[in-house]
Amino acid sequence: MNKEPPRRSLALWIVLACALSASAAGDPKPLANDASSTTASVPATSSTQVTAAAAHPNDAEPLQITGLVDDPSAPPINGKDSTNKDIRSHIGLNSKLWVLLNRAPPHAASQYVLFLNGTEIKNLDPATDASYPAAGQPAVYALVFKLKRGKDSTAFWKDLLGSLTDTHVPVTVSLGEQATPGQSAQATIVGADPSKSAFQFEAFTAWRLTLATAAILLVITLVWGHARTRTTLRDNLLPQLEATRQPYSLGRWQMAFWFTLIFAAFVFLFFMLQDTNTLTAQALSLMGISGLTAAASVAVDVNRNTPADDANRGLQALGIKAYEDVLRIKQEIADRQQELASLATRQNAAPDAARATAEQRRTRLQIEVQDRNNVLRTYDEKARPFVSQGWFNDITTDLNGTALHRLQVVCWTLTLGIIFVYGVYRELSMPEFSGTLLSLMGISSAGYVGFKMQEVNN
Repeated sequence: MNKEPPRRSLALWIVLACALSASAAGDPKPLANDASSTTASVPATSSTQVTAAAAHPNDAEPLQITGLVDDPSAPPINGKDSTNKDIRSHIGLNSKLWVLLNRAPPHAASQYVLFLNGTEIKNLDPATDASYPAAGQPAVYALVFKLKRGKDSTAFWKDLLGSLTDTHVPVTVSLGEQATPGQSAQATIVGADPSKSAFQFEAFTAWRLTLATAAILLVITLVWGHARTRTTLRDNLLPQLEATRQPYSLGRWQMAFWFTLIFAAFVFLFFMLQDTNTLTAQALSLMGISGLTAAASVAVDVNRNTPADDANRGLQALGIKAYEDVLRIKQEIADRQQELASLATRQNAAPDAARATAEQRRTRLQIEVQDRNNVLRTYDEKARPFVSQGWFNDITTDLNGTALHRLQVVCWTLTLGIIFVYGVYRELSMPEFSGTLLSLMGISSAGYVGFKMQEVNN
């Protein structure tokens, strides 16, 4: 009888344990950190965010860049190709850059800004979100930016694209959240590794370079290609001289020089930057100074009595008003010489009466040939001082030899021209010459015109 109570107590404990076990197995309670419960409590988002969230449900994972593409149907542009060379993208100015992320960001796409090489690219349109269909994997969340130049990003693009030696330049991409007014944004979203956020930016393409070169060569041909055979860049002081012997004009050469440089710079910058607003006030001033110099030079030649005018009047008195008259006289001499040779052949076989007539004709022809040769000799003497002595001699000398005021214009024009070309190549913009430097060009040109008024009377 003493052992009965302990047995009943043990049985009660066994029954209680079994009841608790059955209750737990039949109706389990949801845990607070269960994944299905968390998913059900997330508010509805966009389709791309839902896709990204499904692929990366752990929002605690750091937001990182996983790749870069230039088109939703194209492969990534970061990394190496099959030959272990950097992949060369087709992303340039005015192209769209797709930045792939490992998950959806916590804020709207428009709240993020783009950094290239650690510099925030301002003046861009707000970013948009998209879904990139990765091959064989769930779609990836992407932020899409359209690259373009703006007034606040000009310095960056100059630094990136200036002094190019290749068609592509390396660029590193990062992202950041928009800053509050008065603050600077910080790049907080970077690549999972450096290769995921770097690509080769396309500075220019072969076809754009070809078009630019063709346009520039066309203008150079039109302006300079006929300089040796036409009077485009020559003074027409003596119309009796053929075009190839007319002297080169300093004023016209300077005008053509600046026009060609500025046009070539405009075309180059347009195809590089796809921007038509690259002309500067200084470039227009240089064209204006050179144009006024050429016009004033012509006005001096027209309105003053020059040695060329005296020579022109003397040649007109001989019956030579244009170079066509010189050609006519030379042809008349050739015709008479040919007739003289024919008379000599016929005269030997002609009877005596015919020989006398032929002799009179031969004498007459010889006199006419001699007269025309005398006219041509006078023509050569009067025209010789005004015949071209070569490009450099023509623009740096007058009738008395080398002229300092001409050398001054040539030296300053060439110097500023070299600086202009270097500035366009290095800075991707037409140089901003100071007012003092432009005044120097104006004074130099004015000095040339002033001294030309004196040199023409020598």
